[in-house]
Amino acid sequence: MKNTRFFSFYRVVCLISFSCLSLPLLIQCIRVGGFAGLLWLEGALLAGSAVLLMLPVFDEYVRPSLYYAFAALAVCLGGVLAGLPVRAWVLAVLAVHWLCLLRRCLARYAQLQPLFHNMAVWYSIENQARYSFSLVLYLLAAMLPGPGAPAWVGWALLAPTLGLYALLLVRVYTGRTCFLRPVRELEIKELIRGNLRTVPVQASGEKTEEMARMSRLYARVVSMMEQKRPFLDEGFGLGDLAAAVFTNRGYLSRTINILSGRNFSQFVNYFRVRYGAELLRKDPSLRLISVAQMCGFHSSPSFNTAFKVNMGVTPSVFQERLRHEKFEKELNPQSPSRSQEREQ
Repeated sequence: MKNTRFFSFYRVVCLISFSCLSLPLLIQCIRVGGFAGLLWLEGALLAGSAVLLMLPVFDEYVRPSLYYAFAALAVCLGGVLAGLPVRAWVLAVLAVHWLCLLRRCLARYAQLQPLFHNMAVWYSIENQARYSFSLVLYLLAAMLPGPGAPAWVGWALLAPTLGLYALLLVRVYTGRTCFLRPVRELEIKELIRGNLRTVPVQASGEKTEEMARMSRLYARVVSMMEQKRPFLDEGFGLGDLAAAVFTNRGYLSRTINILSGRNFSQFVNYFRVRYGAELLRKDPSLRLISVAQMCGFHSSPSFNTAFKVNMGVTPSVFQERLRHEKFEKELNPQSPSRSQEREQ
C-alpha cells in the first residue's frame, strides 16, 4: 500500500469508501425488501470513488483528506436516510470532493518552495492523474439515468463505473498513478532520486553515431568518477574532468546532461553523496561535518541538501538508522541487518 508510514490512514479512508459503497445499498435493500437497483449501485460506486480520490498525493498533509472523507460519508448517508434521489446525494458527495480538491489546489500554490522542489515533477504527475480521474467521475455522475430512462442505459454505465472504482483501488494499494506506464513511472522516480541512467536514452534529434560516441565518453567519465574519485577535491570542476577525459567542456557538459539527465553539479554531487553514504556505513559514528568535507562539499548545508535529494533522507536520519542497525546487530549477531535484508 502506498506510503507504509500512513498505512492505518489509508486503511481508514478505504473503509470509508467501502462504507459509501455498501451502506446506501444496504439501507435501500432493507427499505424496498430486495435489490436496490442498478441506479443505486452506480451511485454508491461513484460515491466510493469520490472518497478514494480525496487521498493526498505524496507532499500533502493527510489529515484534511480524512476530514473530507468523513464529511462525504455523512452527506452520503444523510441523503440516503432522508430519502433523497440518487442523483441528489451523489451530487452532494461530489460537492464535498470538489471542495477537497479546491483546498488542495489553494494550499499547493500558497507555498512557493514546494513548486520548485526536485519532486515537483512527480507531484505534478500525481495531480494530473487525480484531476483526470475526477473528470471521469463527474462525467459518469452526469450520465446517471433519470426516471423513465431505458434499462440498457444503466447496464451500459455499470461497466465504466465498476472499472473506475477498481482502478482507484489499485491506485491506492500500489502507490501508482495508473496514469502513466509502470516503466515510465519508475524511470521518473529513479531520475528524481538521483540514480544515474545506465542505459543511454535516445535524445530527440540526436544521430545514432553521435549517441554512440557520447555513450563511450560517458562510460569513461563514470569509470573515472568511480575509480579515481576526483570529486573528493572540493575545487573539482567541469574543466578538470574535461581535461582528464581529453574532450572540451561544452561537449562533456552536453553528454552528461543527455545521458545522466543532470547538470554537471548534480552529477558530481551524486558521486559525492554515494561516497559519503559509504563512509557512514563503515563508521556511523563519524561527524557529519567531517563526512561533508571528506566528500568534497564546501559546506554542511550543501551536503545536507544533496544527500536528501539523492538518498531520500537527511544525513542525520541516515546515520541514525545505521547506528540503530549496528546496535541491533551487536545485541543479536545471528540476525542479518536491515540493509542486508534489503539487498537480499
